Amino acid sequence: MAHLVFIETTALGVQSIAYAKRLGHEVTLLRSPLYDFITPPAERARAEVLADRTLHSADLQEVGLLTGLLGEHGIGVGDVDAVLSTLSLCVLSASRLAERLGAHGTPYEAAAAARDKGRCREILRETGVPSLGFAVVTTPQQALAAAADIGYPVVIKPVSGVGKAVTSIVKDPDGLRAHFASSAEELRTMQPGIAAELDERYIVEELAVGELYSVEVAAGSERFTPLVAVGRKMGRDNPVLELGCTVPSGLPADEEAELGRYAVRVCEALGLTLGIFHVEVMQTVLGFRLVEVNPRISGGSLPDSVRMATDHNVFEILVDLFLGAPAPARPLPWHRAASHTFLAAARDSVVPRDLPADWFEEFRPRLHSGWNRAEPGARLRSMKGNFDTFGMIRVVGDDADRAAREVAAVRRDIEERLGFALTAVAESRGEQAAAAPARGDG
Repeated sequence: MAHLVFIETTALGVQSIAYAKRLGHEVTLLRSPLYDFITPPAERARAEVLADRTLHSADLQEVGLLTGLLGEHGIGVGDVDAVLSTLSLCVLSASRLAERLGAHGTPYEAAAAARDKGRCREILRETGVPSLGFAVVTTPQQALAAAADIGYPVVIKPVSGVGKAVTSIVKDPDGLRAHFASSAEELRTMQPGIAAELDERYIVEELAVGELYSVEVAAGSERFTPLVAVGRKMGRDNPVLELGCTVPSGLPADEEAELGRYAVRVCEALGLTLGIFHVEVMQTVLGFRLVEVNPRISGGSLPDSVRMATDHNVFEILVDLFLGAPAPARPLPWHRAASHTFLAAARDSVVPRDLPADWFEEFRPRLHSGWNRAEPGARLRSMKGNFDTFGMIRVVGDDADRAAREVAAVRRDIEERLGFALTAVAESRGEQAAAAPARGDG
């Protein structure tokens, strides 16, 4: 049997550990309290029960510390078959540790290039993959010059950020100055595990306008396969915000195939040859353009929606890839539709104290599944990024459009029950568009 090392996990990522154990493999789990905010206590506990051993470290980014910690338990070079992480914040350390131990892992240089949004776009430009205009900056003055050259509106975000943290769409120089003025406060209140990912660099890039999709690309044994394409839900008032997805994508078959080929080209150009990679793509008037590529499997609730629509578990495919299996020969067929939406407050709000403690259960009969952390009297922060959600609702059915409409209706009723505005979802192409189309540079 094989020995797999997992560096941290998401709540759904525990499925990959469970699958490895069902196959009879040995599992070592590396953890840090810096990432406890990612996974609910019950799932953290389940991961540790499943693993053969759980080793704790204050720092999961320093590979020397990790190799030393493993060495204390008799684990060294040649003792591990694969190192992986389902948590975006730990993919680089997983890649470095795999190289240090001589184990299977996502190539470090490729993962680092994908995480560095500026370098990623440079590689796409060098390899002829159509992309967006961009510039990497460190000061407001440089950002102003870049935006003037690219043309407003632009998106500005950290080069290495995750979860849409410190990301803004700016329409003019005043908006860009406001972004830098407010970023210091956002960084001050950010979870340390997220803040540690950031440096002084920002990327300014043209705003891609259109419909947002994502593709899970599987890579293994020199084969790349677009496993599944998904229609993404964007914020109505702030298109940076991601509010859920619908499977299948809703694209015509020929356009979905083109989307899959584009996502594969991105992964090939970066050298992402082992793993499952989450590629976000906008369909613009000029064609598909990369929004960002994450060198790990999708986070959030998407993997479960994929499983419900296709009857395939992408976490199991992930483990198989790291143990040497080839990528599946073709995309996953879907048998039904699944649509989920995240719940988040549009402004800082307080859940009414007179709500029953089980208020969310009123909506369960209309849902396939969901969760909620908004207890009566709880204070909710306005949504600024992916980590500001307090719940999720999902509908599964035979038709994607109907599932999306039904989950939207439940969201509206939850909003009325809570008595404050939830972050609104853009429901049409017009609502998702901004002031000017993406021009692209290729």
